[in-house]
Amino acid sequence: MTKTISFAIFIAVILFVDVKSFNINCNYTGVIFGFDDWSTVGTFYECQTTNIPTSSGITVTNVTGKLDPGKNYNDVDSININGNWTLSFIPRGLSETFPNIKVFKIYFTTIDTFYGDEFNEFSELEWLVFANSNLTTISSRLFEKTPKIHLIHFSSTMIKRVGYDLFTPLNVTQLKHVTFEYATCINRRVNGNQTAIISLINELREKCSFDNEFPTTTCSDKIIEELVCDLKDKVAEIQEDLMTKDERMEKFELELKLKDEKIEEMKLEFEEAYKVLQKRILWLENEVLILSAHPCAC
Repeated sequence: MTKTISFAIFIAVILFVDVKSFNINCNYTGVIFGFDDWSTVGTFYECQTTNIPTSSGITVTNVTGKLDPGKNYNDVDSININGNWTLSFIPRGLSETFPNIKVFKIYFTTIDTFYGDEFNEFSELEWLVFANSNLTTISSRLFEKTPKIHLIHFSSTMIKRVGYDLFTPLNVTQLKHVTFEYATCINRRVNGNQTAIISLINELREKCSFDNEFPTTTCSDKIIEELVCDLKDKVAEIQEDLMTKDERMEKFELELKLKDEKIEEMKLEFEEAYKVLQKRILWLENEVLILSAHPCAC
């Protein structure tokens, strides 16, 4: 019975962990955005959000916030996330609500690794701005699903490892702005100069590249591992609780057994006392008969 209950609870916990998700609230606004001499500039309709939950999962299932009159989700082409130094992942599922995202800006996070699949859902992505983070490592696969990117801006990070083939999926001649600024292994910003951009890429490969790429690991894998760990912790807690309850049940059953044994013992004592009493009654009846038959009986 206990094993059946444990299995049912295990399945319930799996379902609980698997469906974790959260909502975000957007402040919608039109923005003009560019770098340096503003030769790279754009006007966008942006969802600005902050205070993203960090313990409710990684997938966005609902977006709230008031759109401007005449606007709909298809008009939103920029995302701006302030992670408040607590966000450790790139939210998933945003493209379900915003299918036309061209700009993704995210600041103040604790993200330390890009495994390569973080922006796969944004096939129209053109600008990626990532700043003020603990980021140390970028996989070569980061831009595999976003070939239209022409502005890349990493600033104030701890980057020291960058996949050698990071720029291979991109048309380097279309890159307009590339920044790896205030990083551990490099500090350089290039805007609009193709020769300088190619030079920066070569410098990245020389100073920051690494050979031990992780071909089978993705951010989703990491999140799953974290969820599995969380699941194992919850299962361990439940098992410990079940063990405690089992011990209490065993103690209770033992007490019941002792009580049953005591009742059985008392029953036997009562039966013995009853037999003795019956014998006493028979003896008294015989005595009455004897006394009644005596000649002097009145």
